[in-house]
Amino acid sequence: MSEMAVELATGGPDETQAMAAAFAGLCRPDDVVALEGMLGSGKTCFVKGLAVGLGVTDQREVTSPTFVLLHRYAGRLVLHHFDAYRLRRAEEMERIGCAEVFESGGVSVIEWADHVAECLPPEHFLLSIVVADATERHFELKARGPGPRSRMEAFGRVLSAWRRGNGKG
Repeated sequence: MSEMAVELATGGPDETQAMAAAFAGLCRPDDVVALEGMLGSGKTCFVKGLAVGLGVTDQREVTSPTFVLLHRYAGRLVLHHFDAYRLRRAEEMERIGCAEVFESGGVSVIEWADHVAECLPPEHFLLSIVVADATERHFELKARGPGPRSRMEAFGRVLSAWRRGNGKG
């Protein structure tokens, strides 16, 4: 089966968070979302919206875990928020028990996932973020593996509805 992708753009942090919250509505236990994008591209902003969509009551507590590598937030599903910025190899992520976390029933999101790509499970979502200008961000969501691919059509519908509701299409 070929790789499936959904593309969209947001016009600022509020739209990025709203889009991520819409995405969260279709997340399932043990989903892994790998985030790629340059510094300041909106990875943590996306995670804040994901947290809201997963029922985390205070998005202000969602911060980049750069210096501790992992934060957990309670919601309808536990959100495991990794930041691999400081890691040089996947083995470093494996030492903190990422495989067990990925299979613990929550949703795992990894900022700077390209730093630790070798430890990602075969089934995951890959979200690439590109900075277009000071506020606009372009997102490309890809599904890796049959489980995530089976939900891409539904994600596409949810994100299309989000676009229409935000005057984007």
